[in-house]
Amino acid sequence: MKKKKNTDKKITRRTLRLEARVTEQEYTQVAELAKTCGLSMSGYIRRTALGQHPRQRLTNREVEALCSLTDARGDLIRIAAAVKSIQADKRAIYFSDTRFVEQWMRAATQLINRWSQIENYLTE
Repeated sequence: MKKKKNTDKKITRRTLRLEARVTEQEYTQVAELAKTCGLSMSGYIRRTALGQHPRQRLTNREVEALCSLTDARGDLIRIAAAVKSIQADKRAIYFSDTRFVEQWMRAATQLINRWSQIENYLTE
């Protein structure tokens, strides 16, 4: 026997209105803010009036930068895990080897450079 999904969603009916007089400039500003948050004017005004702070949607550029930062974070986590998995005495040997440290620094420099590129990308 199939179970019936519970489709009884509580619907909030908004029947009362709030009105405020604004200048044309204020109206345009609120309309733009609502649009950048992906909300209707009514939804934006309701949320701000109730003390919420609607967030602006990320631009495609910001999403791309966020994905790059996430990838870099993953790389750092994998590096940290690899270092932690090495026994302490062997870790000391590796880090006393100048060739190993140079390779390590090259890899770290690449990550740092990528972060700088992302930062520049976002602040352009």
